[in-house]
Amino acid sequence: MNDKISIVKVASIYMATIVGAGFASGQEIVQFFSSYYEGGFFGIITAGILFSVIGYVVLDKVYTERIRNYEELLFPSVGWFMGWVIEIAVSLFMLSVFCVMITGAGSIFFDKLEIPFKYGIILMTVICMVLIFTGIKGIIAISTAVTPVLIAGILLVALYVIIFNDTSALSIYGCFAGITNNWFFSALLYVGYNSIVSVVVMCSLLPHLKSRKIAALSGILGGMLLCFIALIINTVIYVFNPDMLLKELPLLSITEKYGGILNTVYALVLWLSMLISAVTSGYGFVERVAGKININKKIITVIICLLVIPMSRFGFSGLISTVYPLFGYVGLFLITVILTQDINLKWSRFFKKASVERRNK
Repeated sequence: MNDKISIVKVASIYMATIVGAGFASGQEIVQFFSSYYEGGFFGIITAGILFSVIGYVVLDKVYTERIRNYEELLFPSVGWFMGWVIEIAVSLFMLSVFCVMITGAGSIFFDKLEIPFKYGIILMTVICMVLIFTGIKGIIAISTAVTPVLIAGILLVALYVIIFNDTSALSIYGCFAGITNNWFFSALLYVGYNSIVSVVVMCSLLPHLKSRKIAALSGILGGMLLCFIALIINTVIYVFNPDMLLKELPLLSITEKYGGILNTVYALVLWLSMLISAVTSGYGFVERVAGKININKKIITVIICLLVIPMSRFGFSGLISTVYPLFGYVGLFLITVILTQDINLKWSRFFKKASVERRNK
């Protein structure tokens, strides 16, 4: 029973780094998958398989090599120069995600509570600042508690829309341009940028990996659940009103048609997903900066939160369509190196074992 709880806990933390506002709102799904029509479903399955493989490989590596932080994985994998290039890119991406999530929350405060956008941004920034102050223990506790709620909320709302909506005459053909020219490469970019933060977080999970089995199954479970949820969201978007593909928050716009409690529940789910992603990425960025300069983490947190506020003017969907694909290439390089090294290591061990067995005969 303890192993099962640990597997669910680690898988939840892994998923929390990916099930952010872009995912839960449907904006990422629209831009990276739905715009490719039927190909989007194949793209999601491809991404799900890759997330499972990456989760398995990285967590297994963290457990077997007793990796305690991101640098211990990064620099031995890619070398000093590329390590620093990726380190800078990772830090900038975390800052970008922090900004994107706060911008999305500002949109929700404006749409649902009629709080002026700039005040919504300030309110979300203050909440994130307080939570970042709690440190890694507080963030893990929040992720573990909230992620199951997010998953349940996304699935229940999406299934409700699918079951009770008349979709016989709806189509999305010709309504939206994709991030790339094909669904396969788009899926690779999606996995690439999401892997940046998820690998960083997984490298801090050694205290929660009590066995190699927990490490392996947590990564696989996290990837499988991400794939399942993304397929449900894509189904809703695929069969629903094509106008929703151009909305800032597609799924929230869809639930508005039903009004009442369904729309309110999903607005809360979406806000929680933004909060988790913002706090996770914000904390990661603070940790990276604090590791390079000798300044109190709380002071760094305050400064970063103040700098993020003016960045929010670019808008939620605009940031996702420009910032995320750019960092997707960095993430692709990183996971290619990690997976290639893992394959080479396993082949080397296999041939060494086979050689020993031949000599013994």
